[in-house]
Amino acid sequence: MPAFSLPFFAIPRFYPAIVLAGSLVVATTSSSEEEPARRIGFILEGAFEDHEIGRTARGAERTLIVPFYEWDYGVRAFTREIWEERGLEWDDARGLALAIADGLVESVEPEIVRDDRGIIQYLILADESPFLTSTILSPKLLEAYRDLLGDRVFALPIDRNRIYLFPVTGGSLEDYGPSIVDEFRRARLPVSLEVFLLDDEGYRVVGELRREES
Repeated sequence: MPAFSLPFFAIPRFYPAIVLAGSLVVATTSSSEEEPARRIGFILEGAFEDHEIGRTARGAERTLIVPFYEWDYGVRAFTREIWEERGLEWDDARGLALAIADGLVESVEPEIVRDDRGIIQYLILADESPFLTSTILSPKLLEAYRDLLGDRVFALPIDRNRIYLFPVTGGSLEDYGPSIVDEFRRARLPVSLEVFLLDDEGYRVVGELRREES
């Protein structure tokens, strides 16, 4: 039967279970699909995706930070050819992406889940923006929910349009682990089960939520 091992910080990373360890307007004169347009932002993607431009998130093994651009039919990941044609640098893209992320932190209304006593168990951030997962990279995310979740927060980007936020202190991520894993497996645009820690030092992956197979 499914099982989860606790506590988070007492288990080596590879054991099955819960394991912890702006915008830019680009000028274009062509209507070609390959021409960047509108905004550039980051999207967190699972390492199982194949992208030409991207970086592994800090501390992660299975979560990538990938630059995308908007076009007439949604968003597209940069090919190396377009990236180089536009003379883009990672730090420039990061600044643009964080501007979008900061705006989303301010605009997205969280769903607050409480227990029978009224105590907050976790928050859900859900939005149709393809750049929602980039909010995890924004320092403003922790500040926005510090009063509700405390100074240290676990963030799980299980889907491109859905993020779970749990308080570290007194939190109950382990109680909800099985249902989160099941939701990830059903997700239309799954991202990762790696657990991000948000604190005053920034963000980093500290482990992964996994279910032991019977």
